[in-house]
Amino acid sequence: MKNSYIYEVIKISWPIIIGQIGLVLTGFFDSIMVAKLGHEELAAAGISNSIFFLLSIFPMGVTMAFASITGILQGKNKTSSYTILASNSLVVTLLLSFIISSILYFTTQCFDLFGQPPEVNTIATPYLNLLNWSLMPLLIFFFAKNICDGFSYTKGGMIVTLSALGVNVFLNWVLIYGQFGFSAYGIAGAGYATIISRIYMAVFMLIILFKSSSIPIHTLSFIRSFRTNHRINFYKKIIQLGLPTGLQYFFEVAAFAGAAVMAGWLGAKELAAHQLAITIASFTYMFAGGIAAGGSICVAKANGKKNKKDIKNYGKASWQIGIIIMLFFAGVFLLLSEPLARLFSDQSDIIKMGSQLLIWAAIFQLSDGIQAISVALLRGIEDVKKPSAFIFVSYWIIAIPVGYFLSNLAGFSLWWTGINGIWVGLSIGLTLSALGLSYRFYYLLRKT
Repeated sequence: MKNSYIYEVIKISWPIIIGQIGLVLTGFFDSIMVAKLGHEELAAAGISNSIFFLLSIFPMGVTMAFASITGILQGKNKTSSYTILASNSLVVTLLLSFIISSILYFTTQCFDLFGQPPEVNTIATPYLNLLNWSLMPLLIFFFAKNICDGFSYTKGGMIVTLSALGVNVFLNWVLIYGQFGFSAYGIAGAGYATIISRIYMAVFMLIILFKSSSIPIHTLSFIRSFRTNHRINFYKKIIQLGLPTGLQYFFEVAAFAGAAVMAGWLGAKELAAHQLAITIASFTYMFAGGIAAGGSICVAKANGKKNKKDIKNYGKASWQIGIIIMLFFAGVFLLLSEPLARLFSDQSDIIKMGSQLLIWAAIFQLSDGIQAISVALLRGIEDVKKPSAFIFVSYWIIAIPVGYFLSNLAGFSLWWTGINGIWVGLSIGLTLSALGLSYRFYYLLRKT
């Protein structure tokens, strides 16, 4: 019986994992291909992507709630509500897209406030403007994907993401370096490739949402739902579950974006080293994130059925899988830190700094995985407000201040100061978050 819970979580999670790896590999290949232009371009791409995801992660997090609500409705067998949830979710997605895109635009107008080196600012501002054009199609993709994920049809998102990866890499090659008669646009070419590949993702994910036999939502009824006054809607539920979920993701990603900004204060090479290490660490996080998403869907369905035993067992299964995976990657980082760093740079000082940061990434792998899974399990049982507050404290009251303090001790040349100090702070925050959120899940189950 125990193995059946593990099997169910893995069955739902593995396509999500592969799809998320595809998303991270997009950034991975972007970094490698942009790095050939120089370390200033790599640093500019890194800070621009950090700011973009700092702002866009909030609406992405809100869309994660769509999967949880869908799972709960399935558990309650409320089939008549699926189309209404989908139409309400799209309205919220488009509204959030407009708001965040406006904020991104004004951010580019005052980019100097981030205190980055002048040579980085000159390159980063137009690149961030290009990324802004990709926001709406990216959020539409996540809207459709999370509705599909909620129905346990996770392969569609995987297929779209992997094929979009191929589109993006090919267009990078064509537009960055100038192939097939195109001009060599440099870093701007990476921006154009991102826009086109994300439009591709949105279009084909919508096709899967409305045409797949695994999804009980039909195009005609979906369109009609916008013209019909329904007795019920899900706007309140989306706000209650989605906004705190968005804040959870925002607080975490904002902490890592803040870490990138602090790295930039130390210099362009420190920022480049931080970027290469965080790109690699983000790759392994996708495994934990996929298990978290799959576990959350399983728990949400059990929650809809009010089955406490299944909630607990799915939670245990998710943790067990996550611990094994993250311990494996911790070992990889410890053994191969320098070869991994060499994938991104041929400059010895950047390689040295990057390999040191990968040692810290190895240290916080387990904490990173457990906290990601725990917060997703809590979302499945509709507990999101207190976890949001706890995540805020872990990162912004503890991790970032500690990292800031230690990074400003760079003159002491100790192993836990300078750029390393920023990652010491992140490690502390992730560990506290993992402990607190895991306890919260078991506390609530014991209480009910």
